[in-house]
Amino acid sequence: MKKNVSLLTLSLLAISGSLPAIADDFNVMSFNVRNSKDSVSGSIYDGNNTWENRKKIVTSIFHDQNIDIAGLQEPFSDQIMYLARNLPEYSWVGVGRDDGNAKGEAVPIFYRSDKYVKLSGGTFWLSKTPELVASIGWDAELTRISTWVRLEEKGTGKRVLVFNSHFDHIGKVARQESAKLMSDRAKEIIGDGNDAVIVLGDLNFERTDTVSYHAITNLFNDAREITKAPFKGADNGKAYTYHGYGNAPSEDIDYIFVNDSLTVNTFEYKNVIRDGIYSSDHLSVISNMSFK
Repeated sequence: MKKNVSLLTLSLLAISGSLPAIADDFNVMSFNVRNSKDSVSGSIYDGNNTWENRKKIVTSIFHDQNIDIAGLQEPFSDQIMYLARNLPEYSWVGVGRDDGNAKGEAVPIFYRSDKYVKLSGGTFWLSKTPELVASIGWDAELTRISTWVRLEEKGTGKRVLVFNSHFDHIGKVARQESAKLMSDRAKEIIGDGNDAVIVLGDLNFERTDTVSYHAITNLFNDAREITKAPFKGADNGKAYTYHGYGNAPSEDIDYIFVNDSLTVNTFEYKNVIRDGIYSSDHLSVISNMSFK
C-alpha cells in the first residue's frame, strides 16, 4: 500500500470491499457450548435447554458480540456443521478427539475469514503421547485435546497464535499435567517468533489450583487480571462460568490468557438467556483486546 494514498481513498476502497478492514481491536470468546449428544429432549439435567432449542442462541452470540475469534468446547460434528452453515463469514479448524477426524467432541477455533488468513494449525492430545490419536492422559476419565491455529490479520500482517483446550473434569493430575503440556507445546510452536498469543479453554480448574494455574500464568497473563476496564461477571461477589442451569454448584473454570503482545481492554462473562432458554450450561467468556 502506498503511503501517499489519501484517507478518503482508503475509506472508499474499504467500503467497496476492495480492501479488508483494518481493525485496531478485536473480540475473542471462549465458550463451552454443551455437547449435543447429552443435551437432548428427556435429559433431566438439561430440561428445555436442549441443543435444538439453544443452537440459534449460540449462533446469535457471535453476531451480537461481534466475535472475531472463538474457541468452543464440547461440540460434536453436527454442532460444528450447524454453526459453520449459519456463520458463513467464519472459517474454523479442529478435529474430533476420538479419531482425529470427525468422531467425538472437538475444541474448534472459529475465526472471521474476512479478517484473518490461516497460516498453520494442528491438534495434540493431552497425554504423555500427544501425537497419539485418542490417547488418554494420566488420571483423566476422557480423551482430551488442544487445537491451535496461527492467523494473520489481513491488511496489517499482524499474527496471532490461538490455542483452545478442554481439560478433564475428573483427573486433577491430568489437569495439572495438561496445563504443563499446553504451555510446553505453546513454547515449541511459538519458537523464535513474536506472535501475539491467546489461550482459550474450559480448563476445569479454579484459580485456587495453583499448580495448574501457575503452569499457564508462568508464560501467559490471565486476561481477567489485566483488563483495563473493570471485570464484569461477578454475581453478588462470586464470579463463575459454569452454572449447570442451576442444577449443580457453580464454578469459575473458563479462561482467556494472553501474552505480552496484547492489551486486554475489556473482559466479561455473558449469561445469555432467551425465552427462558439458556445458551449453555456455561457462560461465554468474552474479551476485547488490541495488539500492542
